Amino acid sequence: MKKQFEEELQKTLYIHTPLPLHKENSLEAEFAGKKVTAKKCVWDGTAQGYEPVAQNEGRISIEQTEDGRVIRLKANMTADHWPAGAPADGDYTNYGSGAFSFFPGEENWEGYNRIHFQVFPRIKTGRAQHLNVGVRNEGVVKVPDRYNREGANVFDLVNREWNECIWEFAAMGRDKVAELLFYVFLSGQAVSRDDELVYDFRDIWLEQVEEPELEKGWECRKNTISLSTAGYFPEGKKTAVANLEETTFQVCAAMDHRVVLEKELETVKNERGVFQVLDFSELTQEGIYYLRAGAVRSPEFTIAQDLGEEAVWKLLNFVYCLRCGTPVPGKHQACHLDTLAEHNGVKLSFAGGWHDAGDVSQQAAQTGEMVHALFEAAEKYRHKPLLRARLLEEAEWGLDFVLRTRFGDGYRATSAGATRFTDGLMGTFDDVAVRVFDHSYENFLFSGIEAYACYALRDTDRELGEASLDAAKEDFDFAVTKFAQTGVDPAHMYEHTYNSGLSQYYAVIIWAASNLYLASKEERYANTAAKYADKLIACQEKGEAGLGFEGFFYRDESHQSIVHFNHQSREQQFMQALVLLCSVIENHENKPSWEEAIRRYAGYQKAILSNSAPYGMLPAGVFRIDEPEDKALFPYLHVAVDYEEAFPHYKEQLRAGKKLDEMHVLRNFPVWFSFKGNSAILLAGGIAGALAGKYLQDEEMLQIGREQLYWMWGKNPFGQSLQYGVGSRYGSQYGVLVGECTGEVPVGIETYEDEDIPYWPQNNNATFKEVWIGVACRMMWLLAAYADVHNE
Repeated sequence: MKKQFEEELQKTLYIHTPLPLHKENSLEAEFAGKKVTAKKCVWDGTAQGYEPVAQNEGRISIEQTEDGRVIRLKANMTADHWPAGAPADGDYTNYGSGAFSFFPGEENWEGYNRIHFQVFPRIKTGRAQHLNVGVRNEGVVKVPDRYNREGANVFDLVNREWNECIWEFAAMGRDKVAELLFYVFLSGQAVSRDDELVYDFRDIWLEQVEEPELEKGWECRKNTISLSTAGYFPEGKKTAVANLEETTFQVCAAMDHRVVLEKELETVKNERGVFQVLDFSELTQEGIYYLRAGAVRSPEFTIAQDLGEEAVWKLLNFVYCLRCGTPVPGKHQACHLDTLAEHNGVKLSFAGGWHDAGDVSQQAAQTGEMVHALFEAAEKYRHKPLLRARLLEEAEWGLDFVLRTRFGDGYRATSAGATRFTDGLMGTFDDVAVRVFDHSYENFLFSGIEAYACYALRDTDRELGEASLDAAKEDFDFAVTKFAQTGVDPAHMYEHTYNSGLSQYYAVIIWAASNLYLASKEERYANTAAKYADKLIACQEKGEAGLGFEGFFYRDESHQSIVHFNHQSREQQFMQALVLLCSVIENHENKPSWEEAIRRYAGYQKAILSNSAPYGMLPAGVFRIDEPEDKALFPYLHVAVDYEEAFPHYKEQLRAGKKLDEMHVLRNFPVWFSFKGNSAILLAGGIAGALAGKYLQDEEMLQIGREQLYWMWGKNPFGQSLQYGVGSRYGSQYGVLVGECTGEVPVGIETYEDEDIPYWPQNNNATFKEVWIGVACRMMWLLAAYADVHNE
């Protein structure tokens, strides 16, 4: 790790206070230096521009201050009622928004590609401050879109100082702009009773810049090089993708600019475009380098055996910042203590674990999976005692929540929608009600997590581990009984396991039983795992589809519906289950069959990977063209979307995929509608690839896993690291109520409408740019896999 980062870690007491943000290396740091070729005043305190109009719960005035004339927005952070149209119980509801608008009269703003202004927020006890800006366009392309994803941008602000804000929107429809809206979500205050916000605005301008950021397509910007800005492992292929006119490139040492390698560029032409590939795989010497081709120079990057360690620390920082129910310095005081679950007349507080995302909601399954990822990372990082100790500490924080939110009869508190901070007083207006279920999938999942916790704590906290194992055995038995009664539980849109099919149940049963066997050595768990392995393999494609490859999974033994995920994914679970089973049960007559299933899956990933070349992003997978006809399955895959409205778009998205035969297409991105972003998709696939690669000792599979990390760190068409604070050119993300956090990761790169082309607009909005613990969990799992592989 870099010396500067090690010093920062020490200052945070190894992240017991958040790491600094290093905005100087962010994408937004480049915006101020872009050449402006045209400007138009929206409001500057003079007679030119437009008049602001207060909206919603906002109150505005024009004030003369020592900083000049400003628009002053005031609003109260709390209220004694919910806004009009909100659910009566306040589920997933805040107190509205303090807002004001300008109404340009359907002007054409196509001559401008960004808005630039300054804002000074003042909230007496505020920590994480935000501001939203939105555009309403009534032209050819309506903005916002039907799912309210386009045309809005959130800024993370520093309290009590002027913040320079720039929002690029080159790809957004703006031929008839009817409204420009500035608004702040009124989301309460944790503990504090001083709830007034005051925001001052000045110098609001439209601008045209020469080189806005690329927002759509496979080819990167002219005269740029896209690479993993965090770096590369010494092992495996090391490539970058460029859009250049040069024929050769150099790898240079950052310290003295010495040329350490010079090679020819390779030009690749395919259906996605024309690309230059810079292959420097033969360079394995650890160090800091940059690429150069003519006058074009890449960001610096590292080659290091411990490349993942700094990223793990920064993921830990993000996870720590998402803690619920405890003070997080610079973020919030103890929060959501009055988030209550009730079952059979008994109540418990749902505070604890980690918030699910920037909206400070809570999903028990997401916290549980992160507990496992942290424990597994601690196991793989035994050669790094300090990091291991901190991973164990954070894992135990989450384990406390997992064990404490059980009611002891198969029911547990599962999720709560918040989007607000509460007053901490139980019985008042703003209490959040928690959903309670006894779904078998969740109990199987938690039993595996609890059992692995026992194994991971075997030499640090045996007593806690034994208590966790007792809970694991109980939860497994509850799940077995419920699964026998009901099979696959009905989809519930607020539970993040809603899309699990029967094969997913088989996988989680194998994984849970294998972890129980690992921790307890009781044969009944080995027998159960072996039994369900046969059922899972019966759900695997074995060549009957006639595609020339096999290995993917169907939702059940009928092979009618292929397993798909959209913005979230548990694709890794199939390999987690089979690889763990093969590892803990050394001698079983069916083990060759289990291993063959792993090989088939490996062959599947190898067969589809080239569809995103020259990038290494794993495609979303194979789809049947008759899938849109399955109305009964639709709500399991696509929540909060009307089937009839989505039907023609579903068919269009399949037409946009690569035709494999008359019945199948291959898509790089999922079929999706409202909830978009593929970070979890590709990371879950990367975990599966890494696990299969390690078990089979297959370097090609190990490289597939590495490539998913490289995509996340900047080897993507936009040349941006998707992990804030790791590498460079990382963009601001939708953290909202938790604020920007070093190490945060977003839901991910999306597509526009029904296309199958990468789309990464500069508007910072949910879901695609929302920070999400589900993505952090999968990245932690994947990094842990390589900590083990690269240190054997």
